[in-house]
Amino acid sequence: MLERRNNNMIGNFNEEAQTVLMNAKKEMLDLGHPYIGTEHLLLSILKTNSNITERLNNYDLYYDNFKEELSKVVGTSKKKSEYFLYTPLLRKIIESAIMDSKDNNDGEVTIEHLFFSMLEEGEGIAIRILIGMDIDIESMYDDFSTSLIKKSKKNKKKKLLIDDLGVDLTNEAKNGKLDPVIGREKEVRRVMEILCRRTKNNPILIGEAGVGKTAIVEELSRLIANEGVPSGLIGKRVISLDMATMVAGTKYRGEFEERMKKVLKEIEDNTEIILFIDEIHTLVGAGGAEGAIDASNILKPSLARGKIRCIGATTTEEYKKFIEKDSALERRFQKVFVEEPSIIETKNILFNIRNIYEKYHNVVINDNVLNSLVDISEKYIFDRNRPDKEIDVLDEVCARVSIKETGNDRLKNIKKEINRLGKEKNSFIIDNDIDKAFDIRKKEAKLMSELNELELSCSAKKNEVTTFDIASVISNRVKIPTEDILSNNIDSIYEMERKLKSIIIGHDNVIDSLMNITKRIKYGDNRCYSMLFVGPSGVGKTCLAKEYAKLLVGETNFIRLDMSEYSDSTSVNKILGSSPGYIGYDDNKNVLEEIRNKPNSVLLLDEIDKAHPSVINLFYQILEEGKIKNSKGVTIRFNNMVIIMTSNVGFEKNNIGFNKNNDNINGLKNRFSTSFINRIDGIMTFDRLSEDDVRKIITNKLEIINKKHSDINITYADDVIDKIIKESDFYEFGARRLDKIISRGIENIIFEAIINNVKDVYIDKLNEYEKNITKA
Repeated sequence: MLERRNNNMIGNFNEEAQTVLMNAKKEMLDLGHPYIGTEHLLLSILKTNSNITERLNNYDLYYDNFKEELSKVVGTSKKKSEYFLYTPLLRKIIESAIMDSKDNNDGEVTIEHLFFSMLEEGEGIAIRILIGMDIDIESMYDDFSTSLIKKSKKNKKKKLLIDDLGVDLTNEAKNGKLDPVIGREKEVRRVMEILCRRTKNNPILIGEAGVGKTAIVEELSRLIANEGVPSGLIGKRVISLDMATMVAGTKYRGEFEERMKKVLKEIEDNTEIILFIDEIHTLVGAGGAEGAIDASNILKPSLARGKIRCIGATTTEEYKKFIEKDSALERRFQKVFVEEPSIIETKNILFNIRNIYEKYHNVVINDNVLNSLVDISEKYIFDRNRPDKEIDVLDEVCARVSIKETGNDRLKNIKKEINRLGKEKNSFIIDNDIDKAFDIRKKEAKLMSELNELELSCSAKKNEVTTFDIASVISNRVKIPTEDILSNNIDSIYEMERKLKSIIIGHDNVIDSLMNITKRIKYGDNRCYSMLFVGPSGVGKTCLAKEYAKLLVGETNFIRLDMSEYSDSTSVNKILGSSPGYIGYDDNKNVLEEIRNKPNSVLLLDEIDKAHPSVINLFYQILEEGKIKNSKGVTIRFNNMVIIMTSNVGFEKNNIGFNKNNDNINGLKNRFSTSFINRIDGIMTFDRLSEDDVRKIITNKLEIINKKHSDINITYADDVIDKIIKESDFYEFGARRLDKIISRGIENIIFEAIINNVKDVYIDKLNEYEKNITKA
C-alpha cells in the first residue's frame, strides 16, 4: 500500500523519468538502506544513457565514483527493507519537479526536472556527497537552469483565456477526478446525438436540482477521454464555464462584453472545444449593466451560426422563468429532460459508487446499510432530490465514521521525533560532522520503520458504517431523535398510549383512536396526517396535542398556531409570506419557513374555527396535496408532518340528550365545507369531564406539587379536593380553572412557608397561610 502511495506521485512523468524513479528503489535495495533518498535518485540518473548523464560526466561525476563515496559516508547493509518509501525531502523534490514542468514542458516531468529540483533544494545526502567530492554545485546549477529556460521558451504555447476561466472536464476525466455516472445512458446518448447535428447542435439539460444534470456532462467528458464516443466527438474538449468567473473583475463598461466575445472567438477558432454552462439561466442579465447587452445576447449570434457547440443545464422552473421567455434563445437549444431516478435506480447508483467512498474514507459499507440509507432518506428528507440527497448522506456518514478514531498518540510522537532528528541531522551535515549525522540517521531509520508499521496497521483497520450512523446523520438534519428513526417496535406505541392515558384523564376512547392513526404514521407511508379534536372548552384538547407531540417528535418539533390571530383575509400572508412588491417580501419570518426548518413535526392549529375562510382553504390544499408553494415559489412539503386542529364548534351550549352528537356534526358542517372535513384523517370528539375525572386531574396536579417541593412535608385535609372542585365550576369551564385555583390557593401557601423556613405545611383552607402551617 505504501509503495502504491509513492507510485501515485508518478503521474505526468515521461517514460525515462518513471524508469529513473523505479531504478532508485533498486539502488536502495542493493545498498540495504531503509528508504529511498536523493542519493538513490542520483545513482539512478547516473546509470542511464541520457544526455543528462553525459553532462554530469563533464563534472567528473560517474555512477561508480559516486556509489563508492556514498558507501563510505552512509554505509551499506545486507538487510532488505520491506517497504519502499521516499524520504520527505525526495517527495518535496518530486513535487517541485512537477510544478516546474507545468511552466516549461506542458506538465511532463523529465529527468532534467528531477535533477534540477534536487540542486535547487540544496540539501540532502546527495548534495553533501557532491560537495565532499569537490564538484562545483553552483556551476552545475547555472548549467541546468539555463537549459530549462531555453526549453521553456521553446515549448511555451499561447494560453487561451477560456483555459483560465473554465474547467476542462475532459482533462479532469483523464486524470481520474470524475466519479462514474450510473443509469444515465439514455440521456448521454441523446446529448451525443444533438452534438453531432450539423445545425442547432446545442443540448440543454432540464431537471430539478440534484437529479444529475451536471453528472451527465461529466459522463460525456469521461467517454470522450476514453474515446467511447462517435467519431465526430473524438478529440473534443468539454470546458465548463462559470458566469460568476466571467463577470469577476470586469469593473468598467465594455470589459465584460470584450471578455465574452474573446472567449467565444477562441471557441470558434478551436473547434475541438464544447462549451458547458451550468445554471445557464444566469446568462440572462449577466454583465448587463445600464446601456450594455447581457451575456445571452452576445451568445445568440454564435449559436445561430452553428460555429460553437454549447451544452446548458438548468432547472425546470428557471428554464420557464428565463429561457422560455426569450424565444430567440430557446429555439437555439434542444431540450433534454432529466427525470429523478427511481428508488431502485438510486440504490443501484449507490452500489456502484460504494467502492469510491470506501476507499476515500477507509470504511466498509455493506448492502443492508445502503438499502437502509435510501429508505430512511426517502422517508425523512423531502427538500432534496434523488440521488443527490442519498449521495450527500453517504458522504457525510462515511466522514463521521472515518473520524471516530481520535488518532494514535504513538504515531504523533514518532512523527515529532523524526522531525526533531531531521533538523538535528541537517545541522550536523552543515557543520560537516558526518559521523554524528550518520548516527542520527540510524535512529531516524529505526523510527521510520516503526512509523511505517503503525501506518500500515492503522490503514488496515477499517470502521464499518452501520444503520445507526445513517440514522444519526439524518437525525441531525431533520431534528428527530435517532431512536425514533430506528424505532420499529410496536411496544413504543403501547408505551406512548400508556403515558398519554396517565396524563390525559377521561378521554381513553380519543387516545385509542389517536393510537390507531399513530400506527399508520409510524409504519405506513410518509404522507401528511391530520386530525380534528372537537369538544367543549377546557377538556384537554390542546393538552393532548402537546403531550402527543412531545412523545411523537419531541418538544422542539411542536409548532402551535393560535388561529384567532388569522381571522382576517390578509392573514394568508402570515403563512405564505408577503406577495412580491410588498413590505416583508424578502423576510423569511412566516409560518411556512418555520415548517420548512422543522419538516418532521406536529403542527397544532388551535381553534381552527376562528380562522378566516381563505386561511382554511389554504390548509384544505395542504391536506389535499401535502404541499404548497410560498410567496417566492418554493415548494414546502408536509410529508411526515402531523396536523392537529382543535375546535369547540357544536359545543358552545351545554348539549344534553340523545341528539348531541348529531348537533355537533351539524355544527362542524355549518362551519367547514364537506370537502375540508373529508380530507381529515380522524375527527375525535372529547366528552365533558365528569366529577371523577376532575378529581383524578387534581390528584395528579397535587402529586406534581409534592414532588416539586419534596424538601417540605405537605399534607392535605380530606376535603381540599372537594373545595377545589366546587370552586372550579368544571361543568362549564372544564379543567381550565384548576391551575389558577391550585396556584393561588395552595402554591402561594407553600411559597410563604419556604420564605418563613417552615418544613411542615398542612393544607386545610385554600389561600389562608396562618391556618395552614405548623412552624418547625
